Amino acid sequence: MALVGKTVLGSLRQALARKLEAAGGRPVVVEESSNLLEIGVVDSQGLLDLILEVEESCGLMFDPARIDLESGVTLGVLAQAFA
Repeated sequence: MALVGKTVLGSLRQALARKLEAAGGRPVVVEESSNLLEIGVVDSQGLLDLILEVEESCGLMFDPARIDLESGVTLGVLAQAFA
């Protein structure tokens, strides 16, 4: 993964950690390949919040055309959709 992808992935992980901590839920291990919607760590609004936070922190735009939401929403897939 390119440096930009690693930076975006790190920002996604940090944003997700803050979101989970704020929700006060039990700690969840989220791998790069974990389907975020299936494991219940985010819903559609939470997903949008993550995307917006990473756009702001990294200065990159999210391109929804670069992902297939039907195949699952993972940190790795999201990171690849930032350009």
